[in-house]
Amino acid sequence: MTEEKKEQIQEKKEAQTKNNKKTFAIIGILLLIVIAFSFFLLKDKIFKKDPKYIYEVAVMMRSQNNSDPEEDARTSLKKGDVLVVQKEGHNWSKTEKVSYLILKMELSEAEASKLTKSKTREIPEKELSEEERERIKEEEKRAKKAGEKYVPELREETLVAREYRINMKESEELKDLKANDLIKGQPLKDIIFDWKIVEKK
Repeated sequence: MTEEKKEQIQEKKEAQTKNNKKTFAIIGILLLIVIAFSFFLLKDKIFKKDPKYIYEVAVMMRSQNNSDPEEDARTSLKKGDVLVVQKEGHNWSKTEKVSYLILKMELSEAEASKLTKSKTREIPEKELSEEERERIKEEEKRAKKAGEKYVPELREETLVAREYRINMKESEELKDLKANDLIKGQPLKDIIFDWKIVEKK
């Protein structure tokens, strides 16, 4: 093979390598453009935040008590627990206004529903009574006979009346409030709080 042919082959290889690099660079740029454009179109869905609304929240200022400790945990609301959540502008009665601290809070629907949620646990089948187990078997047989899929009912027991509470001690505006302060009127009606004042028990 002549020197000239070797040079030609070498030049072709170099030209091919240059073309390959250009092709990869173009594909890379196109890929980046597609990714950037997809991200631009989908960013609202990817980073979608639940919309927030202003709610009015009735907070217990006195703890309820029951002599039975288990029953007390299950049914008694304690200071800081939320009794009820209403949309902004709710017409509270005079009794409610002097009995509960009414706070305005900016929350998502999910956050608002958590405030009145009990802390529960699923009851395992082994803890059910014999009568309850028989009833489940009967329901299962009935569903099979009808050609339907049996979906067992979720059996839960309440452990604590509220899973979340307003942390009265940590907030500057709330820490010195007393139940008797409500007689003079709602003290914080112009402040809008958010989830930061909530704690999980």
